[in-house]
Amino acid sequence: MSSIFTILLIITSLSVSSLPILEYESYLSSDKLRSDKVISSEAKIKAPIKKDIKSLGPQLSAQKAIVVDKKSGIVLFAKEDKEKHSMASITKLITALVFLEIEPNLDQRFEMIEEDDREGAEKFIQPGESAKLRDYLISSLLGSANNATITLTRSTGISTEEFVKRMNQKAKELKMYDTFFVEPSGLDPKNKSTARDMVKLLNAVESNDIIHEIAGMYSSSIVVYPSGIRRNIVTTNHLMGSIVFVEFGKTGYLDESLFNLATIVSTSNGNELYIVILGSQTNEERVQDAKNLAVWAERVYSWE
Repeated sequence: MSSIFTILLIITSLSVSSLPILEYESYLSSDKLRSDKVISSEAKIKAPIKKDIKSLGPQLSAQKAIVVDKKSGIVLFAKEDKEKHSMASITKLITALVFLEIEPNLDQRFEMIEEDDREGAEKFIQPGESAKLRDYLISSLLGSANNATITLTRSTGISTEEFVKRMNQKAKELKMYDTFFVEPSGLDPKNKSTARDMVKLLNAVESNDIIHEIAGMYSSSIVVYPSGIRRNIVTTNHLMGSIVFVEFGKTGYLDESLFNLATIVSTSNGNELYIVILGSQTNEERVQDAKNLAVWAERVYSWE
Protein backbone atom coordinates (compact mmCIF):
# COMPACT_ATOMS: atom_id res chain seq x y z
CA MET A 1 0.00 0.00 0.00
CA SER A 2 2.83 2.39 0.91
CA SER A 3 4.56 1.79 -2.41
CA ILE A 4 1.39 2.70 -4.33
CA PHE A 5 1.11 5.93 -2.28
CA THR A 6 4.74 6.81 -3.05
CA ILE A 7 4.20 6.29 -6.80
CA LEU A 8 1.13 8.55 -6.68
CA LEU A 9 3.16 11.31 -4.95
CA ILE A 10 5.87 11.14 -7.61
CA ILE A 11 3.32 11.37 -10.44
CA THR A 12 1.63 14.35 -8.75
CA SER A 13 4.91 16.21 -8.25
CA LEU A 14 5.86 15.78 -11.88
CA SER A 15 2.56 17.23 -13.00
CA VAL A 16 3.01 20.47 -11.00
CA SER A 17 5.30 23.11 -12.53
CA SER A 18 8.04 24.39 -10.23
CA LEU A 19 7.92 27.97 -8.92
CA PRO A 20 10.49 30.36 -10.43
CA ILE A 21 13.37 31.51 -8.23
CA LEU A 22 13.61 35.29 -8.49
CA GLU A 23 17.06 36.88 -8.20
CA TYR A 24 17.43 40.66 -8.23
CA GLU A 25 20.89 41.76 -9.27
CA SER A 26 20.95 44.87 -7.10
CA TYR A 27 20.50 42.73 -3.98
CA LEU A 28 23.25 40.24 -4.77
CA SER A 29 26.85 40.24 -3.63
CA SER A 30 28.43 40.59 -7.05
CA ASP A 31 31.28 42.56 -8.59
CA LYS A 32 28.78 44.98 -10.09
CA LEU A 33 27.27 45.67 -6.67
CA ARG A 34 30.73 46.24 -5.24
CA SER A 35 31.27 49.15 -7.65
CA ASP A 36 27.81 50.60 -7.05
CA LYS A 37 28.67 53.49 -4.74
CA VAL A 38 26.36 56.26 -3.63
CA ILE A 39 28.96 58.14 -1.61
CA SER A 40 32.40 58.54 -3.16
CA SER A 41 35.51 58.41 -1.02
CA GLU A 42 39.19 58.70 -1.84
CA ALA A 43 40.01 56.21 0.89
CA LYS A 44 40.06 52.58 -0.20
CA ILE A 45 37.71 50.94 2.27
CA LYS A 46 36.85 47.27 2.03
CA ALA A 47 33.18 46.71 1.34
CA PRO A 48 31.14 44.40 3.56
CA ILE A 49 30.78 40.85 2.27
CA LYS A 50 27.36 39.36 1.69
CA LYS A 51 27.29 36.04 3.52
CA ASP A 52 23.92 34.93 2.19
CA ILE A 53 23.75 35.82 -1.50
CA LYS A 54 20.32 34.17 -1.80
CA SER A 55 18.73 36.67 0.56
CA LEU A 56 16.87 39.36 -1.36
CA GLY A 57 15.97 41.38 1.68
CA PRO A 58 12.82 41.77 3.80
CA GLN A 59 9.38 42.37 2.39
CA LEU A 60 8.58 46.07 2.75
CA SER A 61 5.54 48.26 2.90
CA ALA A 62 7.67 51.06 1.40
CA GLN A 63 7.45 51.79 -2.31
CA LYS A 64 11.14 52.73 -2.46
CA ALA A 65 14.09 52.10 -0.16
CA ILE A 66 17.86 51.91 0.04
CA VAL A 67 20.49 50.76 2.55
CA VAL A 68 24.05 52.01 2.13
CA ASP A 69 27.13 51.10 4.16
CA LYS A 70 28.42 54.41 5.49
CA LYS A 71 32.17 53.66 5.39
CA SER A 72 32.39 52.22 1.89
CA GLY A 73 29.37 53.95 0.32
CA ILE A 74 28.29 50.59 -1.11
CA VAL A 75 24.62 49.79 -1.72
CA LEU A 76 23.52 46.83 0.40
CA PHE A 77 19.85 46.90 -0.57
CA ALA A 78 17.85 48.83 -3.14
CA LYS A 79 14.22 49.00 -4.15
CA GLU A 80 13.28 51.55 -6.83
CA ASP A 81 16.05 53.74 -5.38
CA LYS A 82 16.45 55.86 -8.52
CA GLU A 83 12.74 56.61 -8.91
CA LYS A 84 11.58 60.11 -7.92
CA HIS A 85 9.30 60.53 -4.91
CA SER A 86 7.83 63.47 -2.97
CA MET A 87 10.24 64.29 -0.16
CA ALA A 88 7.68 65.79 2.21
CA SER A 89 9.35 67.08 5.40
CA ILE A 90 12.73 65.48 4.67
CA THR A 91 13.00 68.71 2.66
CA LYS A 92 13.65 70.47 5.98
CA LEU A 93 17.17 68.96 6.15
CA ILE A 94 18.38 70.87 3.12
CA THR A 95 16.44 73.95 4.24
CA ALA A 96 18.42 73.82 7.48
CA LEU A 97 21.69 73.42 5.58
CA VAL A 98 21.03 76.49 3.44
CA PHE A 99 19.82 78.48 6.45
CA LEU A 100 22.95 77.71 8.49
CA GLU A 101 25.27 78.54 5.59
CA ILE A 102 24.11 82.14 5.97
CA GLU A 103 25.70 82.00 9.46
CA PRO A 104 22.76 83.37 11.46
CA ASN A 105 22.95 84.31 15.13
CA LEU A 106 21.00 81.41 16.61
CA ASP A 107 20.49 83.31 19.89
CA GLN A 108 18.63 86.09 18.08
CA ARG A 109 14.94 86.31 18.96
CA PHE A 110 12.61 86.58 15.98
CA GLU A 111 8.84 86.98 15.79
CA MET A 112 6.55 84.70 13.81
CA ILE A 113 3.92 86.51 11.75
CA GLU A 114 0.60 85.36 10.29
CA GLU A 115 2.14 84.99 6.82
CA ASP A 116 4.48 82.31 8.21
CA ASP A 117 1.66 80.09 9.40
CA ARG A 118 1.09 76.81 7.55
CA GLU A 119 -1.31 73.91 7.91
CA GLY A 120 -0.11 70.46 8.87
CA ALA A 121 2.17 69.24 11.66
CA GLU A 122 2.16 70.49 15.23
CA LYS A 123 2.72 74.20 15.89
CA PHE A 124 5.08 74.82 18.77
CA ILE A 125 5.33 78.56 18.08
CA GLN A 126 2.31 80.64 17.08
CA PRO A 127 2.04 83.89 15.07
CA GLY A 128 2.62 86.82 17.42
CA GLU A 129 5.09 84.84 19.52
CA SER A 130 8.86 85.04 19.25
CA ALA A 131 11.69 82.61 19.98
CA LYS A 132 15.39 82.22 19.43
CA LEU A 133 16.34 81.07 15.93
CA ARG A 134 17.82 77.93 17.48
CA ASP A 135 14.39 77.09 18.90
CA TYR A 136 12.79 77.59 15.50
CA LEU A 137 15.38 75.16 14.13
CA ILE A 138 14.54 72.62 16.84
CA SER A 139 10.83 73.02 16.06
CA SER A 140 11.54 72.46 12.36
CA LEU A 141 13.90 69.49 12.54
CA LEU A 142 12.73 67.68 15.66
CA GLY A 143 9.02 68.52 15.61
CA SER A 144 8.72 69.00 11.83
CA ALA A 145 6.84 72.29 12.31
CA ASN A 146 6.08 73.87 8.94
CA ASN A 147 5.45 77.38 10.24
CA ALA A 148 8.77 77.42 12.14
CA THR A 149 10.55 76.40 8.94
CA ILE A 150 9.00 79.28 7.01
CA THR A 151 9.92 81.74 9.77
CA LEU A 152 13.53 80.54 9.59
CA THR A 153 13.73 81.24 5.88
CA ARG A 154 12.15 84.70 6.33
CA SER A 155 14.63 85.55 9.08
CA THR A 156 17.46 85.38 6.53
CA GLY A 157 16.18 88.52 4.82
CA ILE A 158 16.14 86.91 1.38
CA SER A 159 13.03 86.13 -0.62
CA THR A 160 11.45 82.69 -0.66
CA GLU A 161 12.27 82.43 -4.37
CA GLU A 162 15.94 83.14 -3.73
CA PHE A 163 16.03 80.73 -0.80
CA VAL A 164 14.56 77.91 -2.91
CA LYS A 165 17.06 78.72 -5.65
CA ARG A 166 19.84 78.23 -3.12
CA MET A 167 18.29 74.92 -2.06
CA ASN A 168 18.44 73.69 -5.63
CA GLN A 169 22.00 74.95 -5.99
CA LYS A 170 22.96 73.08 -2.83
CA ALA A 171 21.38 69.91 -4.22
CA LYS A 172 23.57 70.20 -7.33
CA GLU A 173 26.67 70.76 -5.18
CA LEU A 174 25.85 67.53 -3.38
CA LYS A 175 25.41 65.75 -6.74
CA MET A 176 21.72 65.21 -6.04
CA TYR A 177 20.93 65.42 -9.74
CA ASP A 178 17.46 63.86 -9.45
CA THR A 179 16.28 66.32 -6.80
CA PHE A 180 14.23 69.49 -7.22
CA PHE A 181 12.58 71.88 -4.74
CA VAL A 182 9.77 74.40 -5.15
CA GLU A 183 9.40 75.52 -1.50
CA PRO A 184 11.28 75.05 1.79
CA SER A 185 8.88 73.30 4.21
CA GLY A 186 8.12 70.07 2.33
CA LEU A 187 4.39 70.78 2.09
CA ASP A 188 4.43 70.83 -1.71
CA PRO A 189 4.51 67.33 -3.26
CA LYS A 190 6.52 68.77 -6.17
CA ASN A 191 9.59 68.74 -3.90
CA LYS A 192 10.98 65.51 -5.31
CA SER A 193 14.05 63.37 -4.91
CA THR A 194 15.17 59.74 -4.93
CA ALA A 195 16.19 57.40 -2.14
CA ARG A 196 19.70 57.41 -3.58
CA ASP A 197 19.91 61.22 -3.57
CA MET A 198 18.65 61.34 0.00
CA VAL A 199 21.63 59.26 1.10
CA LYS A 200 23.84 62.03 -0.31
CA LEU A 201 21.83 64.54 1.72
CA LEU A 202 22.26 62.49 4.89
CA ASN A 203 25.98 62.32 4.23
CA ALA A 204 26.19 66.12 3.90
CA VAL A 205 24.01 66.81 6.92
CA GLU A 206 26.03 64.46 9.11
CA SER A 207 29.04 66.80 9.02
CA ASN A 208 26.92 69.73 10.24
CA ASP A 209 27.18 69.60 14.03
CA ILE A 210 24.06 71.69 14.68
CA ILE A 211 21.72 69.67 12.45
CA HIS A 212 23.29 66.40 13.58
CA GLU A 213 22.70 67.26 17.23
CA ILE A 214 19.10 68.41 16.81
CA ALA A 215 18.03 65.60 14.46
CA GLY A 216 19.65 63.10 16.80
CA MET A 217 17.69 64.13 19.91
CA TYR A 218 14.69 62.24 21.19
CA SER A 219 13.19 65.34 22.77
CA SER A 220 13.98 68.93 23.63
CA SER A 221 12.28 72.08 24.88
CA ILE A 222 11.99 75.63 23.59
CA VAL A 223 11.05 78.94 25.19
CA VAL A 224 8.51 81.25 23.55
CA TYR A 225 7.98 84.94 24.25
CA PRO A 226 6.50 87.22 25.51
CA SER A 227 5.04 84.60 27.90
CA GLY A 228 8.35 82.84 28.62
CA ILE A 229 6.53 79.51 28.47
CA ARG A 230 8.66 76.40 27.90
CA ARG A 231 7.24 73.89 25.39
CA ASN A 232 8.41 70.32 24.95
CA ILE A 233 9.07 68.79 21.54
CA VAL A 234 9.41 65.05 20.92
CA THR A 235 10.93 63.66 17.73
CA THR A 236 8.66 62.51 14.93
CA ASN A 237 11.21 59.75 14.23
CA HIS A 238 9.66 56.83 16.11
CA LEU A 239 12.52 54.56 15.09
CA MET A 240 14.30 56.14 18.07
CA GLY A 241 13.80 54.07 21.19
CA SER A 242 13.40 50.84 19.20
CA ILE A 243 15.86 47.95 18.97
CA VAL A 244 17.82 50.00 16.41
CA PHE A 245 20.27 52.67 17.58
CA VAL A 246 19.53 55.86 15.62
CA GLU A 247 22.30 58.39 15.04
CA PHE A 248 19.88 60.95 13.59
CA GLY A 249 17.14 61.19 11.02
CA LYS A 250 14.16 63.04 9.58
CA THR A 251 10.65 61.89 8.80
CA GLY A 252 8.19 63.15 6.21
CA TYR A 253 4.54 62.67 5.38
CA LEU A 254 2.10 63.91 2.75
CA ASP A 255 -0.96 62.24 1.29
CA GLU A 256 1.01 62.11 -1.96
CA SER A 257 4.23 60.72 -0.47
CA LEU A 258 2.86 58.59 2.38
CA PHE A 259 5.38 57.91 5.15
CA ASN A 260 9.07 58.69 4.52
CA LEU A 261 12.20 58.36 6.64
CA ALA A 262 15.86 59.23 6.03
CA THR A 263 18.16 58.13 8.84
CA ILE A 264 21.56 56.85 9.94
CA VAL A 265 21.63 53.86 12.29
CA SER A 266 24.35 51.87 14.01
CA THR A 267 24.39 48.07 14.10
CA SER A 268 25.21 46.17 17.29
CA ASN A 269 28.78 45.67 16.07
CA GLY A 270 29.30 49.40 15.49
CA ASN A 271 28.82 49.63 11.73
CA GLU A 272 26.77 52.55 10.43
CA LEU A 273 24.11 52.42 7.74
CA TYR A 274 22.24 55.02 5.74
CA ILE A 275 18.61 53.91 5.47
CA VAL A 276 15.97 55.70 3.41
CA ILE A 277 12.33 54.61 3.36
CA LEU A 278 9.86 56.23 0.96
CA GLY A 279 6.13 55.59 0.68
CA SER A 280 5.38 53.24 3.57
CA GLN A 281 1.66 52.84 4.11
CA THR A 282 1.58 53.83 7.80
CA ASN A 283 3.88 55.32 10.42
CA GLU A 284 4.13 51.91 12.11
CA GLU A 285 5.08 50.24 8.84
CA ARG A 286 7.67 52.95 8.14
CA VAL A 287 9.35 52.16 11.46
CA GLN A 288 9.08 48.41 10.90
CA ASP A 289 10.52 48.72 7.38
CA ALA A 290 13.56 50.55 8.74
CA LYS A 291 14.03 48.06 11.59
CA ASN A 292 13.73 45.11 9.23
CA LEU A 293 16.33 46.55 6.86
CA ALA A 294 18.78 47.32 9.67
CA VAL A 295 18.46 43.84 11.19
CA TRP A 296 18.59 42.17 7.77
CA ALA A 297 21.76 44.03 6.76
CA GLU A 298 23.53 43.07 9.99
CA ARG A 299 22.49 39.43 9.64
CA VAL A 300 23.31 39.04 5.95
CA TYR A 301 26.52 41.08 5.67
CA SER A 302 29.91 40.67 7.30
CA TRP A 303 32.24 43.61 8.02
CA GLU A 304 35.86 42.46 8.17
